[in-house]
Amino acid sequence: MKRTSHSYFVVMIDYGRRGREATVNPEHTRRDVVEMLASGESKHVVFIHHVDGLFVEDVTEELFNEAEAICQRPLQAAE
Repeated sequence: MKRTSHSYFVVMIDYGRRGREATVNPEHTRRDVVEMLASGESKHVVFIHHVDGLFVEDVTEELFNEAEAICQRPLQAAE
């Protein structure tokens, strides 16, 4: 019997006194999470974990660095 390996991102957001919320959407790709960070859509992110099967990796710094790089790219004029 073949095991299916699921891969998804867990984004933990801190709302201060209102508590924390972990958002998990199995359809969100790495690119989706980076774009969300770059747009400022999610503020107060505590951590981002990538879950792949039985393995969990903290990718917070890595994804923030990618989002920052996107924000620093010069806008290219539409041709």
